[in-house]
Amino acid sequence: MSDQDHEEHSTMTRSEVIGVRAADWMLTKRLSESWSKEDEDGLDSWLAESPANLLAYWRLDAAWGSAQRLKALRSPKQGPNISSKARSGYIAKLAAVAAIIVVSSAAWLGQSYISFAKTYATPVGGHLTLSLTDGSKIDLNTDTILSISESQNSRLATLEKGEAYFQIRHDEAHPFILSVSNHRVTDLGTKFLVRDAGSRVQVALIEGRARFESASASTSIQATDLAPGDVITATTNSISVAKKTATELSGDLSWRRGVLVFDGTTLADAVSEINRYNHEKVVILDPSVARLTIGGTFPENDVSALIDTAKQVFGLNVQRRGDQIVISR
Repeated sequence: MSDQDHEEHSTMTRSEVIGVRAADWMLTKRLSESWSKEDEDGLDSWLAESPANLLAYWRLDAAWGSAQRLKALRSPKQGPNISSKARSGYIAKLAAVAAIIVVSSAAWLGQSYISFAKTYATPVGGHLTLSLTDGSKIDLNTDTILSISESQNSRLATLEKGEAYFQIRHDEAHPFILSVSNHRVTDLGTKFLVRDAGSRVQVALIEGRARFESASASTSIQATDLAPGDVITATTNSISVAKKTATELSGDLSWRRGVLVFDGTTLADAVSEINRYNHEKVVILDPSVARLTIGGTFPENDVSALIDTAKQVFGLNVQRRGDQIVISR
């Protein structure tokens, strides 16, 4: 960065700097003929730095989409071919317009997200129900952090970690947009469950409609519209969609009643799930024990209920070692 660039950036607000940087990434990706794997990694890293970066990039992407009418400049219906020099001029003008759009977006971002965002958190084993001003409700599960920004023009939220169930009142003019990792979910009149498991993000649509999009720089941004029962799982390199029954989805939401429902679940998965709700952790030493399957409804904050059942059914050995419960043959 040149001394002039440093001087220019020193006179800009943080949100304006973010906006300009988002424009740089967007224009480079859209217009450069030499976009590389290193560029992809750089964009992914920048998006992951803060929710503000991701929101600015999403906003510019939406603005770019609405400007697709400019493609007509390259249509044969527009008359004679455009010279390389003229086309460069159009690109320069488009770049300038995009920069203006994103700086304006950054100003909005600074007011609507940074100034008015509220952050809510639950401890391990805790739950919290939020009631938004528009009548929407959000249930936070154990060890979850969620930031929400409501303004006259938009409704934005960021799931920083954990799991939450959203019951969103639809407003076509002001869609509810949830950012989670490098992905976003847009409400289309929806009840949906979202879980950020670190290495993967899972979205289950309970009712209504929702649109899922990925901001991974390694793939083009494509929307997937979800129907009730659809469960989308997204990792850094892949996106897959499966189907669940209403009964299975009800089991996934059982934590809202303070219980966990297992049906033919491996003991390893059951232990991993109940460990999310308790400081006292269960450890399985024997792989053959981990593969055993269990069913039933268990209080999420009562590790002993699950352990006692496993002990009685399978005749397992259980030992307490500090804040750990060790299971073996």
